[in-house]
Amino acid sequence: MPESDAVFEAKHFGASAIQVEHEGSILKLHRQSEDCLTLNIGFEVKKTNKKRPVIVIFHHGDFSYGGSADPLMYFEKLVDEYTDFVGVSINYRLGIFGFIDFSEVPGGENYPDALNLGLLDQIAALTWIKENISAFGGDPDNITVMGFESGAISINLLAACEQAKGLFRKAFIFFGSPDGGYYTPDAARSFAKELLEETETKSMDELQRLSTEQLKDANQKIALNRIAPTCDGKLIPVNVFDAYKNGVADGIEFIIGIPSHEGSVYKSFIGEENYEKVISENIEEILSSYLDADTAAAVRNYIENQAKNMTELEAKGKFFEQWSALSMYISAMQLVAGGNKVHLMYWDVKPLIENLGSGTVDAVSTFFGNSKTAQMYGNVLDPAISEILQRFLNKFLGGESLRLYNNEIKGVKDIDWKKFPYALIVSNKKFKCEPIEDKLNEIDGVLEFMKKKAQLMRKNKIL
Repeated sequence: MPESDAVFEAKHFGASAIQVEHEGSILKLHRQSEDCLTLNIGFEVKKTNKKRPVIVIFHHGDFSYGGSADPLMYFEKLVDEYTDFVGVSINYRLGIFGFIDFSEVPGGENYPDALNLGLLDQIAALTWIKENISAFGGDPDNITVMGFESGAISINLLAACEQAKGLFRKAFIFFGSPDGGYYTPDAARSFAKELLEETETKSMDELQRLSTEQLKDANQKIALNRIAPTCDGKLIPVNVFDAYKNGVADGIEFIIGIPSHEGSVYKSFIGEENYEKVISENIEEILSSYLDADTAAAVRNYIENQAKNMTELEAKGKFFEQWSALSMYISAMQLVAGGNKVHLMYWDVKPLIENLGSGTVDAVSTFFGNSKTAQMYGNVLDPAISEILQRFLNKFLGGESLRLYNNEIKGVKDIDWKKFPYALIVSNKKFKCEPIEDKLNEIDGVLEFMKKKAQLMRKNKIL
């Protein structure tokens, strides 16, 4: 935006990005626009000469839906409780508006950045925050990014991005690893071909004549659960895991959160039919393209045995959940090898309603203290767990040791959150810190295989 002395009223959320509308998506009720690149700043208004730590929140949504206006992303209660930091939430472009490669479309050569515009939006937001947050009492040299699902994947990728260097010092990521990015532009180019077919267009000139509604309709069909950034070797290294090990994320401190019951939550968002398609396609790709014959056979046997006591879809979902958790674990392992300080968190809180699961929604609600949001998604906030995790988050933002001392919180004993390979295991009314490899590895050979392959170049979406 050009510089201006004009004052404008900013009491309400800006429009959300054009997005896919799932049955379980609350944001389909919020207005959408291509003019969506806004951010929201919250802080306690009190006089102080001390610059406050800044936390920037990246929303979830498979890179196809979501936004800062989602009640799940509200952080007012956290700011009210802990007044010594500034909170910021951001929007970024989604779906075909944010992640599509037009290089093979006539005229598309003029838009070389289209395949990662959503990531560039995030970098632009962080750059603005770095340059302007001091006017709101924030410390531009103490910025922490916090992301969930696709927001967490984004942060994983930005940590390896030269263009994002120095824009944040700490990262809290929950349920996301670099696996969420494609490893060649092939997939992003295929979306462009589908877009031309769906809209009956042949060039960029014709695409740009389409209305927002026409593009939104096409996005609803094309972007469903499949859109992602691309590790193109320019903005993002082709092999982020290997880059981690080589120290690309030097100077960034991490908390990596791994959920244990995320599958049911994800299914409730996108619907069982979409969930079955996503899980089946991803597992088939893992079995056919990424595992050696012996490990693939072990996975098939595991799914077959699990299916004796549950549906086949549930068995596949259980394996895919483990695969995702192991990817996050490998990410932590590579970061530590590159010299980064990493703390793991394992979210093992049991769901109130078993079929809804307990994962990102509950973790976000707990960290932000949003009891109403937890209820909206079918669960109940545990205030005791929330108080402990909020205290840990506040310590992380302020650069303090991740340790709670006896009676620092009334009735809570000493909790020492040790660094990787230990993990803080969060369960109902109980916190403990211990290694978690055994919790992530029910199938012989999978973890060992992933460790061996962590350094190798990948060519598709999955590790």
